[in-house]
Amino acid sequence: MTDRNFMIVGSGVAGLVGAVTAAAAGLRPVIIEKSDLWGGTTALSGGVVWAPGNDLMARDGQSDSPETARDYVLNLLGNDPSARRRAKVDRFLEAVPQMVRDLAGQGIDWIRNPDHPDYYPLVPGSDVGRTIEPAVIDGNRLGPDMATMRGMSAGFPQMPTSQMGVFSRMKTGPKPLFGALSILARNKLWRMTGREPLSRGRALLAWLMLAARRKGIPLLLQARLVDLELVDSRVARAVIETPQGREVLEVPAGVLLAAGGFGHNPELRRKYHGDLDGSWSSAPPSDEGDGLLIATRLGAAVEFIEHAWWQPTLMIAPGQPSLTLAERAMPGSIIVDSKGQRFMNEAQSYMAAGEALREHGRKNGGGANWLLFDQRFLDRYVFRVLSYKATRASMMRHGYLKSAPSLAALAGECGIDPATLRQTVDRFNAFAREGHDSDFQRGETNYDRYWADPANRPNPCLGEIARGPFYAARVFDGDIGTNGGVMTDRHSRVLKDDETPIPGLYAAGNCSGSPFGGTYPGGGATIGAAAVFGYLAARHAAGIDAPTA
Repeated sequence: MTDRNFMIVGSGVAGLVGAVTAAAAGLRPVIIEKSDLWGGTTALSGGVVWAPGNDLMARDGQSDSPETARDYVLNLLGNDPSARRRAKVDRFLEAVPQMVRDLAGQGIDWIRNPDHPDYYPLVPGSDVGRTIEPAVIDGNRLGPDMATMRGMSAGFPQMPTSQMGVFSRMKTGPKPLFGALSILARNKLWRMTGREPLSRGRALLAWLMLAARRKGIPLLLQARLVDLELVDSRVARAVIETPQGREVLEVPAGVLLAAGGFGHNPELRRKYHGDLDGSWSSAPPSDEGDGLLIATRLGAAVEFIEHAWWQPTLMIAPGQPSLTLAERAMPGSIIVDSKGQRFMNEAQSYMAAGEALREHGRKNGGGANWLLFDQRFLDRYVFRVLSYKATRASMMRHGYLKSAPSLAALAGECGIDPATLRQTVDRFNAFAREGHDSDFQRGETNYDRYWADPANRPNPCLGEIARGPFYAARVFDGDIGTNGGVMTDRHSRVLKDDETPIPGLYAAGNCSGSPFGGTYPGGGATIGAAAVFGYLAARHAAGIDAPTA
């Protein structure tokens, strides 16, 4: 049976979906993970999946044709992408409903967020409700695997991503307060009855690991891939390194590289991203480009290597990044540059906002950017970082958060001209009273309003910054991982420069070039693409999908 051995490198969503699919197709998968923790970047994520045309949409009576979704993605890609790229988009859209269905058959409990808009709502083909996510699960069902799962469940209450907006607005009225209290009560009840609630990315991983363990799939921790060997021009052996030494494993069915990107490889970051070394990346420390480096040694081509899943990021302490979502969309905050001026719609999707941060920095020679807000903002809303005194104290100790009784004093703390900052805030406050942002149209799209406060009038995204003390949190152009890597085709096969495949070698997730290029179609597009192409790699390795180009 060794001819059915199939190796998966990495234990995030791409790897686990690939492993479960491979086992269901008759292969003998093994997962290797170089870290002593499993879960990868997925464990630190919201765990949502962008899945156009999924069964949950149909169940709720919402139609979503592949043609509409295809138009949307191709409109984002623009410039007439190549036949190979179009084929990858088509294969993603064809496969994602079936993958969701197959994983449900493996026990994954999916729920849908019917209100979540795509990230570019003004682009033709965009829609609402294509994002799905896992239900909350009892982590104790994992047994010993719970202790080696990446991430922490303590602290902020466990809830699906679709409920986080309600929780953030709990102080704004009876309805969100009741919703938040229900979330807190469920968390307490679970723990009182001996259950450990897991949500978001960790929930997705837990459901997948349960499916993997039911199929007897082994997971080897602290097992690092160091080389791949060819037999008759096909990847057939893997050299791994464990605490016990090096070992050569026979993998005639092939290898799926699902080891993440190179978020924390300073050399690769500086080579491909210029000014970044990964210090602000929210990818796990083990995200060092192993898959990319090994594949390119075998002749793999690369694509979109200069891209990442950009995300405006706060820092709690050195090495402790935190992503910003609601903080940018809720009324009562703005982002200003080192001159004290706004330069973007703060409430747009995190990919677009992250790109705006980088582009503005390039044009203006860098300099610090600041998320500016007042005490009313801090008192009115609940955030995962800013609402905790201990976290704010850490940020202040490290210079990542400033506070002052007046805007003029805050400007001095941040090295900003007080007059310019005062002018910027006065202008924004006028927009808030009018209900229209004449500079950047914040609050004009359904995505802007998704993370905002519907109780705030006249615009749910716009609120005055007027009641001291005032605060400024430093905003960095961070990311949730890189999304450029080895070139692949519609079957997830790794390709050479001439677009011919390296037999037996597959890649999915952040170690491969994203099917969406430098764009981010909707909530969960990164996890959706990783899962689908992990799924397709396993099917192709098992001979289910026709081995055609």
